Parts: sequence; structure tokens; C-alpha cells
Amino acid sequence: MPDSPARRDDDVLISPSEAGLGAGALAAWRVGLLVVSLGAWEIAARAKWIDAYLFSSPLAIAQRLVELIQSGKLQAHVYVTALETLLAFVIGAVLGVGAGMLLALAPRVTAVLDPFIIAINGLPRAALAPLFVVWFGIGLGSKVAVGASIVLFVCLFATYHGMRNTDSVLVQAVKALGATKGQLLLKVELPFAVPWIVAGLKTSVAMALIGVVIGEFIAASRGLGWYIAYSGGTFDTTGVIAGLVVLGLMAVALDMLVARAGRRFTRWKPDVVL
Repeated sequence: MPDSPARRDDDVLISPSEAGLGAGALAAWRVGLLVVSLGAWEIAARAKWIDAYLFSSPLAIAQRLVELIQSGKLQAHVYVTALETLLAFVIGAVLGVGAGMLLALAPRVTAVLDPFIIAINGLPRAALAPLFVVWFGIGLGSKVAVGASIVLFVCLFATYHGMRNTDSVLVQAVKALGATKGQLLLKVELPFAVPWIVAGLKTSVAMALIGVVIGEFIAASRGLGWYIAYSGGTFDTTGVIAGLVVLGLMAVALDMLVARAGRRFTRWKPDVVL
């Protein structure tokens, strides 16, 4: 297994340098793809090649977003969802990284708990969301719980595998030099696991957003998930897609923030791509 999961892993996209593109060329390709896609969509809607009632159109979606911004409703929904996502991410990450470290340091305990961890992680969060609503109510707590439950396991597995896959030759060399268990943990195992942990955080931040939205679908009176569910219930396709566009932008922004923060902790390992 490679020593860094962030290098050409399935959940990490290729870097611009690996693609042979400069930053300017990459930006131009992305903008061009977006413009062409939106233009084709708008033309198809106006020419009635697609049903505008079912698929809406870029201009209609843009107009709806402007209306929501002017009324202040969009800002309110974004604030609620962003706050819930941030809390879910932080709580889930702290618990997940801590649990992953403890399991990596206690292989016997891990062997006993392994099937239970797998079973709990395999439970669909959409099925658990109603239970969280019963436990934590329809307010902030239930959405944070859904999101944190996803983040926790992503960070747990990333941390565990990162620490367990520490270079055995390096570990033996450090032990031969008389290092204590604490020194081995702080100087070798944790630094080696940092790229894994960062990769887990980068993956889980989007999962936190997904979990929060699932919770808002089940029981909420505000938030982007609630707005999308409400629009879907009234057959308002434009409203649904407008909400999805904002969620997509939030996911990109959160991913960029976590990636930038992660680079600060992986500067010593130049082959890590975030």
C-alpha cells in the first residue's frame, strides 16, 4: 500500500502539473466547459428540445437566485446549512481522529470491535436521521448529528490506516535508538499519518454537507436542504436546481478551504497532492 493516500488516490483529482496544464490554461478550460454547457442547456430549453418545466433553464435559475438574494432568504438558508456543516465537520473530525488513534494503538480492542464498527458505519444515514430527530429534536442538533456520524467514520478509518501503515523499517530503527512509546507516537506514527488524516478531512467535509442536507430533508424549517425539499414538494424545478447550485458552490468552497489548511500540515511531504 502506498505511503500517502493523497497521491493519485481514487478520491483525489489529478493535479494541474500532472495533467500537463498551467493554471491559466486549466482555468480557461474550466470556464469554457461551463459556458458551453450552460449555453447548450439554455438553447435547448428555448428551442423546446427539452421540457423547461422539468429541467428549467440557466437564466431562470439565475433569476431565482437573484430574487432569493434580494429577499435575504438565500443568505439565511446558507447560514443555517453552513453552521450545521461546520459543527458536524469539527465534531466528527475530532471524534474520528481520536478514535482512529486509539484503535491503532490497541490492536486487540480493534479486533473485538471491528465487526461492530463496520456494522454501524454501514447503516444508511437517511435511515438514522429520523432517530436522530427523536433524540436531538428538529433543531440544530439532529442535523449536526447526522453529518458528524458520517465524518466520524471517514476520519476514523483514515487515521487508523495511516498509523497502521507507518513504515515498519522506520519504526524498528527508532525503537533501536531507544525511543519510548510516546516518542514513537509523536515523532513517527502521527507525522506519517498526517497525509492520511488530511485526505480523510478533505473527503469528509463534503460528507458533512451531505449529512446535514439529509437531516434538513427529514425535519427542518430552514436551510438549503429544507428549501430544496420544499421546492420539490411544490414541483418547482427551478427552485430545486437553484438550491443544488448553491450546495455545489458551498462544497467547492469547503473543499478549497480544507485543502489549503491541509497543505500547511503536509509541506514537509512534497509528494502529497491536495
